[in-house]
Amino acid sequence: MVFRNRVKQRLKEGKIVFGPMVSEIRTPGIAILFAQAGFDFFFIDMEHSPFTTETMSDMILAGRASGISPIVRPPSRALSENLSRPLDAGAEGLLVPQVQTQDDVLNIVKWSRYSPLGERGIALSRQHTFFEGDRPAETMRQLNEEVLILLQIEHRDAIERLPDLLSVPGIDGAFVGPSDLCASLGITGQAEDPRFLHAVHRVIEISKEYGLIPGIHTDSLKAAEYWMREGMQIIGFSTDIKLILEISKNSVRKLQSFTEE
Repeated sequence: MVFRNRVKQRLKEGKIVFGPMVSEIRTPGIAILFAQAGFDFFFIDMEHSPFTTETMSDMILAGRASGISPIVRPPSRALSENLSRPLDAGAEGLLVPQVQTQDDVLNIVKWSRYSPLGERGIALSRQHTFFEGDRPAETMRQLNEEVLILLQIEHRDAIERLPDLLSVPGIDGAFVGPSDLCASLGITGQAEDPRFLHAVHRVIEISKEYGLIPGIHTDSLKAAEYWMREGMQIIGFSTDIKLILEISKNSVRKLQSFTEE
């Protein structure tokens, strides 16, 4: 039994999807909360969080049960188990960080796609098939079709090598990491600098050229609106930390103002 990736289907239809990054709140309930808020997906951040594999697995199950697509950002691109284990746990996609070379991309496809596209190890009676791994050839074909594989573009070398990176079969999209990309360009924190804007527009252009889906992360509603109009289809919006802090700070300021009146 193979899941249907609703986010991937919406993207194929040309629609825009939204989702936050989760890197601090370890309860599976965070998936349900973001599903109730109306987000399409959420990133489970294994690169910059203390999450264990078991925590990740629980959050994936909660996400799939509540109708929000769980996409895992592995700790790195370097090891096959960083990619295959989240997928075996039922992740509907991967956001693979630190991608810089075509060899990186070839390994990502090899480790995240089943034969004939890749060499992902076969363990079909797991969470990703609801423990029903019958008809292996058909199940593997369907999983190759449903899983969403995104390359995180966050280095100047990746920008320069975009045609080499995005021409590899088996990739679905390119997702800009603004903070690291700005730092790599020598303009840390300057997301309105023309050099950054040029780099991001290049990601959109080359992605469309190869039939892939472009995306970006932002904490700003204004920036999200701008990039949607420029052609971004995947909008990673804010984080669990920032969303909680923003609402909390605004509420505390309002409460304090009552004491001053």
